Amino acid sequence: MQQGYHAMLTVFLFLSNRKGGSMIAIYTRQSIEKKDSLSIDAQVKACADYCKAQGWEYEIYTQDHGFSGKSLDRPGFQAMMSAVRSGQVDKIVCYKLDRISRSVSDFAQLLQELEQYKCDFISVTENFDTSSPIGRAMVYICMVFAQMERENIQERVKSNYYYRSGLGFWGGGPAPYGYQLKRQQIAGKVHTVLEPDPNEAPWVKKMYEWYLKPGGSAMKILRLLTENQVPTKRGYKWTSRVLMDVLSKPLYTQNSMDVYNYLTQSGAVISNPPEDFDGTLSVDLYGKKDSSQSKHKRCRKGSDMYCNISLHEAIIDSDTWLQVQYKILARPKIGGRTGTSKNSWFTGLMICGVCGRHVSFTHSARTAGYYICSSRKNCGWNSCSSKPASKKKFDPIIVKFIRDHYDSPKTKAAIQQAKLAAKTPQVSIERNNLQMELATINNQIDNLLTSLASGNAVMSKYINDKITELDAKRTPLQAKLLQFDATSSVNDELKRLERIEWAMEQLPLVYTEDTFDLSVQVSQALVNNIVFNADGEVTISFAI
Repeated sequence: MQQGYHAMLTVFLFLSNRKGGSMIAIYTRQSIEKKDSLSIDAQVKACADYCKAQGWEYEIYTQDHGFSGKSLDRPGFQAMMSAVRSGQVDKIVCYKLDRISRSVSDFAQLLQELEQYKCDFISVTENFDTSSPIGRAMVYICMVFAQMERENIQERVKSNYYYRSGLGFWGGGPAPYGYQLKRQQIAGKVHTVLEPDPNEAPWVKKMYEWYLKPGGSAMKILRLLTENQVPTKRGYKWTSRVLMDVLSKPLYTQNSMDVYNYLTQSGAVISNPPEDFDGTLSVDLYGKKDSSQSKHKRCRKGSDMYCNISLHEAIIDSDTWLQVQYKILARPKIGGRTGTSKNSWFTGLMICGVCGRHVSFTHSARTAGYYICSSRKNCGWNSCSSKPASKKKFDPIIVKFIRDHYDSPKTKAAIQQAKLAAKTPQVSIERNNLQMELATINNQIDNLLTSLASGNAVMSKYINDKITELDAKRTPLQAKLLQFDATSSVNDELKRLERIEWAMEQLPLVYTEDTFDLSVQVSQALVNNIVFNADGEVTISFAI
């Protein structure tokens, strides 16, 4: 047998009963090699000694590495079962029941299958033999306790994970890309924390930088990572899911008030008070999924997740992280206006330059159709002096105007300047301070309301007075924040600019017969309106 550490090692052996011609399979498994766990060698020896007492000789058949007992889907075990199904095995011998499985349902199905193929099961240390009714009954009873033990272990691991994460340490498992694990002594105890990996952290910054560039997308980043021969933490090629994990996880960013508000709005349960979100550390959004859930963590609702401040250094500043989140959110939210037709990429955007009414599409049996003022169409030909415009003539003209405008270096520079202007450092500081002060007052009021429910009449009077005092402080802060947001429109403006950049990425793909819906979305994002003038020309008002 191979020497050294073997995680979750599984072994089974065929033994030939030369006296009777039957075949005996010894099955052994070890979840992890540690002091209080019986080694594979010891299990093999115990089973072999049992078989020798029966007069059987044996040889090693195969062995597996890296599989636990929570499932029967193990190569070595399945190879043994193939031998059972082909009639080569009469008995399976193991050291203990839980070496086969810790699942009652799995083991029950296994026993039914073994009975079907007239194969008995023997546990050496527990003295169970399924060839007798009492033996089968005892096996089922022991399997119930084995499953209970497994579930208790799972619950302890889960509880420890939440406990460590709640204290700001790393909950468990391998470090995420960009970080490495570090053992650190805090208050006399050694804990595991994250620290930036000097080789990976610069690539995390690159990913965010690439994504925020005009035309930046997950597919372009994947191509750049491949070109630069950058592997994942496990040494594999990057996939879009793994990449979007890096671009979405809050643990890469600072614990600022803007991040606090973003996560609060997503419904996450935040354990730290608002005043702790001062931008000096980072945050961790965590929450183990239930066994009944199939969705990846990134796809689950924020209300299913917990958030607290984590004691590690952020790699990405909060402004950059939030801009990436707004860009990610902007993609699925873009859609065509409801009630528009399927005849034009620009429906809902076209305006008559003569009377100011909307321009709509009219079918024609002999041509591709016309754009016509809705007044002339609905109120009579003499209601507006504008002329019908050929769709076949004007669609290519409008498309060329849009592509030329957004391909211009001047337009691209204007977008970047607008993004910088949308959120200056001073704006961020003032807004952050307002949000922090308001969140602190809201928390104080919530705590007082909780106390009010259990207080006596005298206490209630003082609590009510304090709530009135805090509410008086809160009202002007809310008004000031509303006024501040109304003038700065930070988030809305950033989202609008992200939508424009997304639409610019799609320009090479759209305005074809098979991309109608996407073409409408791009037009809505890039164009304010298209005016058909009296002189037969069009004037386009662009989003930027």
